[in-house]
Amino acid sequence: MPNSFLKVESERVSDRHGWVVHCLESLQMMALHIPEESRCIDILELCEQEDLMRFHYHTLKLYSSVCALGNNRVAYALCSHVDLSQLFYTIDNQYLPGLLRSGFYDLLISIHLEYPKEAKLMMNNEFIIPITDETRKIKLFPDEKKKHGLPGVGLSTCLKPDFKFSTPCFILSNEDHQKPSPEIPLDILKFKAISMLTEAVYCSGTHIRDPVGGKVEFQFVPVLKLIGTLLIMGVFDDDDVKQILLLIDPCVFGEPMEEVMERADKEDVTQIEEKAVEAGEKAIKETRTPIKGLLQTRLPESVKLQVIILKQIHKY
Repeated sequence: MPNSFLKVESERVSDRHGWVVHCLESLQMMALHIPEESRCIDILELCEQEDLMRFHYHTLKLYSSVCALGNNRVAYALCSHVDLSQLFYTIDNQYLPGLLRSGFYDLLISIHLEYPKEAKLMMNNEFIIPITDETRKIKLFPDEKKKHGLPGVGLSTCLKPDFKFSTPCFILSNEDHQKPSPEIPLDILKFKAISMLTEAVYCSGTHIRDPVGGKVEFQFVPVLKLIGTLLIMGVFDDDDVKQILLLIDPCVFGEPMEEVMERADKEDVTQIEEKAVEAGEKAIKETRTPIKGLLQTRLPESVKLQVIILKQIHKY
């Protein structure tokens, strides 16, 4: 049975014209074409056909490999075969098999993000600081309390190049070989990455029987790879970095939020007491259980490795 159905509306126009059935919202699906058998199957059905799933996964790995070392000409050619609608559909789909989920994440990074990521990493060992009016405001401590702030948050400056993208064009001349990476909406991708990591952290634990992708590795590793790439590129702002750090370990990186939480708790308690006094009942205080971060849960070794890499990226 499909996980979602079309929303179909039917109505009777008249006795002469009969009934009208129309669908207001389309339902997106992704099919895999098998030319040898001249048929197509839903990509979600590959979990029942392991041979086809592994073949398709190795095909995605091949696509990622030919885009290596900034081979943008091949990346532009692949955009006509695997476009953004397919990539966004696969990274959003919770029912996609784990191997394909990992393969599509790697392919998205290889086609659209690998080249600007490597351009940023090439400037890691440069220690030339541009002096501008904005950089003169950078201080050792973020406020007057002289407490160290979160890593990667606050004013900063560097000589790293800005990332440039170009609209995919499938007809290239000899002069277009050095074009930048194919464009991708980074704001949408950033929002999707943070929301998927938040959902994965909140829905993780030993009580989860069927995690996304079938295994915990397939649920966390692709998302952490994507977030690590976007961090190197400098796509996230301060609020996004704070949210990512809180999801990793709220006990360590959640110190600045304690006062805000205490203030919110006091307001909630006063509201409860006022309502209880009005109703003539005693106020009951509800205790809130702390949310476990990524480091407070049992993780496989592959996920731990990605968390370590993610924490090392903050020094960039």
